[in-house]
Amino acid sequence: MPKIETTRLYLRPYTLDDVDETAVILSNPEVMKYSPRGPIPKDKVKDVTQQILEVFIQHWKQHGFGVWAVVDKATNKLIGHCGLNFLPNSPEVEVLYRLEQAYWYQGIATEATKASLRYGFEEVKLDKIVAIAAPEHTASRRVMEKAGLKYEKDAYFYNLDVVYYALTRAAWQPDKSSYYNLQSS
Repeated sequence: MPKIETTRLYLRPYTLDDVDETAVILSNPEVMKYSPRGPIPKDKVKDVTQQILEVFIQHWKQHGFGVWAVVDKATNKLIGHCGLNFLPNSPEVEVLYRLEQAYWYQGIATEATKASLRYGFEEVKLDKIVAIAAPEHTASRRVMEKAGLKYEKDAYFYNLDVVYYALTRAAWQPDKSSYYNLQSS
């Protein structure tokens, strides 16, 4: 599976060895506040995290693209995830991201999202990528906008009312000012 290096990040495939590190991130109720599943009960975090990673790993095997573990290059620490995933009961592909709280508001989510979009348009040859968020999740909406996605409509996914943003390959502008290195395995 491919890996991506950006200015500050490594995006690499998840393995089940990542369960413990990822569980720490997903155990934070603030990190999970806007997640469709909501905060995870403490006694279920490890099991739920393993299930999530298994879904991400299977998605890669089945579709040839998916969600990466996001690693801080400076510390080599796993800090969250970002990547491409089919929306439930839909042919549409969403870009999604979730980061450890200490890494919010530093442009990390935008950097990872732009790399994921580039991979989706250049390598997977997707015609359109979407993103959804809770309407009140202004930080996530800002990431979408900075990455080039445009608000299109209110929608309903994951049993939630969401805002729906989209970007087509025709409208996409690669960020030539940022470092992007794709490594195929």
